[in-house]
Amino acid sequence: MKKLLLITMMTCLIGTFTACGKEEPQVASTPEIVEEHTSEKETQESSEKEEIKESAPSESKEEIEEEPSSESKAEAKEEPSSESKAETKEEPPVKDEVAEAPEILSLKETYAARYEWQDALWLLYSEYSNVTMWEGAEQYSEMDRVLSETAGMQTRSMEDEADNILSFITDMGMLDGDLADFETQVSTSNAQVRRADSVVLSYVTDSYADYGFIEDYRSVWGRNYDVQTGEELLLSDVILDMEKVPAIVCKELNNHLWAGMDYPETVVEEYFKNTPEDGIRWSLDYNGVTFYFGYDDFTEMSSVGKAATISFAEYPELFNKKYMNVPEAYMVRLPLDYSFFTDLDSDGTLEELNCGGLFNETDRFYTQFGVYTDVNGSYQYEELFAYDYQPYYVKTEDGNHYIYLFCEENEVGNHVQGQMMLVVYNVNGGVLTRVGDMNIGPAYIPSDMFLLPLDPNHMLLDNYDSGAQDFEVYKVGKDGMPTLK
Repeated sequence: MKKLLLITMMTCLIGTFTACGKEEPQVASTPEIVEEHTSEKETQESSEKEEIKESAPSESKEEIEEEPSSESKAEAKEEPSSESKAETKEEPPVKDEVAEAPEILSLKETYAARYEWQDALWLLYSEYSNVTMWEGAEQYSEMDRVLSETAGMQTRSMEDEADNILSFITDMGMLDGDLADFETQVSTSNAQVRRADSVVLSYVTDSYADYGFIEDYRSVWGRNYDVQTGEELLLSDVILDMEKVPAIVCKELNNHLWAGMDYPETVVEEYFKNTPEDGIRWSLDYNGVTFYFGYDDFTEMSSVGKAATISFAEYPELFNKKYMNVPEAYMVRLPLDYSFFTDLDSDGTLEELNCGGLFNETDRFYTQFGVYTDVNGSYQYEELFAYDYQPYYVKTEDGNHYIYLFCEENEVGNHVQGQMMLVVYNVNGGVLTRVGDMNIGPAYIPSDMFLLPLDPNHMLLDNYDSGAQDFEVYKVGKDGMPTLK
């Protein structure tokens, strides 16, 4: 009955392209393995019947299926020899095949920026990034096509927006008279990969706007794809029973230190009831589905930076099993000041990670970085100058958890020409420990492209101290630091 309901729901719902979105040729579900325990004797008898049918097609069914002779019956009743029994006991039991873990995709991130000045006045700061295939474009041709088209649309949209902002500045007379109070018009849009394997590609676009009549507005939108088909996934493709979702989301919002503040279940229910499917912001992660909430989602209780994850481990009955097959090791880009949830202590429940930074709005750089968890209120805080922070959550095959924080050390507008520093934190069990740092960063490919570190066993990085002329291949070492393969 559940299968019939799922098929009916999936047939009735149609995917919609999300206008504000910034972040599979259909993978056939893993065939069901049917074990057949057929004895040698049964196989032989079946073959003999087939031979009889072929040699005597004119005979009637009664003639073919003759009653076995008394001698044959006696043979059939004979107990197998002790030698046969021993052989039978030694045969290993037939086991169900385990689905092969998906492979991590090879992706690149392309940056583009537009800065406008008038004399010493900084008028416009516009920056954005998009994600496309680096390797595997032929193997995942539809996914490659969709990502390329999306990148082109985003480029046109951001360029049009920049032109409109400059026109607005002129039309409103914002450059007339005293310019001491003029504020730089800012628009950014950053793609951040949440999951990238041969089954699912999911990323969020973290956008910020502070221009015209828009003041200090941030939004996080998710885009989720079937990698084999390139088709965008609907929430109903992934979650089979949405009726249980509001209560679970409300519990997750209220159970974590940085996530929420005693939200009534009715408020969350109203959100899901009144928001169309294509208006819900979500990502399909390696460990479940994460929902993102902004300023206006919970009316008077609204607050930016709220997220809640429903995990595969805790609620397996809610999900399409196809999307629960994930690699053992992976890396996830984290938005700053948005909570990320994962099982840090192997107890089957989620713990919270939150990376944040103190940002200087005037000079546009960070001076302080902090990592927080809700495990006994643990936190790690330090002075750390950078023009940008790029934190990644890292899960390794041996069950360790790390934060890889890549820090841009060069000025705005020239970030791709400079170098980065990597700071590594161990977050096992929710206890935070600074492991170390290196002058290393994601491989830079001219122009304005970086190869994303998504696989702990295969990271393409530039080591600024090694003297190497090209990027090198690294893996996460036993101590958590990158080590050459």
